Amino acid sequence: CEVELDTGRTHQIRVHAQHIGHPVLGDEKYGDAEANRLARPLGLKRLFLHALQFRFVLPTVAEAYLFQAPLAPELASVLDRLRADAPGQRG
Repeated sequence: CEVELDTGRTHQIRVHAQHIGHPVLGDEKYGDAEANRLARPLGLKRLFLHALQFRFVLPTVAEAYLFQAPLAPELASVLDRLRADAPGQRG
């Protein structure tokens, strides 16, 4: 899911994701215990949470700063394993 933050509240993304029925995989506090248990054999050892981009607008500057990051290798590996195990993917 895509999230836009307006405040610096702790756990904001995790709480909202849980509330709408899409908890963050690997989240022991707000996540789904059964999904987390099933994800462990996939090698997930952290929250499956990725910031694709950050955009900052400073009041003293007329333009925005945009920073982007690729998906971390350990998260990409989990996705690859899930895709390989998906129905219809086996030969």
